Amino acid sequence: MLHLVYAFPHSTEEIHSPHCITRNLYNYLNSRTDVKYYQWDHRGVADIKPNDVFIGHPHYEPSTIVQRTFAEKKCKFMATIHPLHTALPQHNMPFDHLARKADKIFSICGPYWYDTIDQTGFSHWKPKIVRLDMAIDRSHFPFVRERFNKIGERKLLYIGSTMPMKNVGFLAEIMQQMPDVRLHWYGGDGAHPLAKLPNVDVTGWTHLTPNVAKMITKECDFFVNVSTSDANPTTLLETMAWGVIPACTKESGYWKDPLFTELYLNNMSATVKALRGLLEAPEAELMQRVARANAEIETKYTWDRFCKTVWDELEPHI
Repeated sequence: MLHLVYAFPHSTEEIHSPHCITRNLYNYLNSRTDVKYYQWDHRGVADIKPNDVFIGHPHYEPSTIVQRTFAEKKCKFMATIHPLHTALPQHNMPFDHLARKADKIFSICGPYWYDTIDQTGFSHWKPKIVRLDMAIDRSHFPFVRERFNKIGERKLLYIGSTMPMKNVGFLAEIMQQMPDVRLHWYGGDGAHPLAKLPNVDVTGWTHLTPNVAKMITKECDFFVNVSTSDANPTTLLETMAWGVIPACTKESGYWKDPLFTELYLNNMSATVKALRGLLEAPEAELMQRVARANAEIETKYTWDRFCKTVWDELEPHI
């Protein structure tokens, strides 16, 4: 028996994470073996037997199922699965005791966090880590880009919250340095200093349907993400799937990848220069880049690849 613990019900049709992770992973694993599912905030201990396999997303509360099962039970193979980023260690260090006991740690994160983990207090995790790229469902996030706006009319896009890790204050500083450029913020907080800038347009939380995607790609050309410690924001992939070019800090998870223009937390001039380079690039060059990104969405950032990576590690123990 395989026991799976994750956040939110596996039966939901919600397309955004973590719901989509739960649904896709459960369906994939359940098509290959018997799976017993638990929600991550369930109190109690999983009813595991010595020959079972257990994989779960831990909750911070000690009385929840992953925490208690690791503390009180043992089976053939036990693993954790959750996002990983290390610049804000308080987000993941509470799971260190689980990592030390686990046979594997399935880390949902961009390559930056895995590549640099040796330089952090999480270095002892590395031998157990199986890195997972986030994935998207192409039917929910189709390619809709028709053309880029003309040089001088191009706009930036940010979709997201003001959580501290998102570092939206720095985005406000960037827009102050670029008063001639407009940013459209979806999910915006009207009370935030970013929302009060004259070159920022704010829309509240919006369901990102294909029709909304078409509207966004007509308005906006480049997605900007300046997180300080973010595993691998799915919004970067979702908008890239539409045909929006991503620009982000390496602390957003992605680095050394030509499909993601790098921005710099401690270098405003280099960040502005990188964005200006996109805003002034020939359209043909941008269209070639979105074509390469589209190919990666079709092959690399898929649920089949995500789930198969997990299954390949679990199958020998089932």
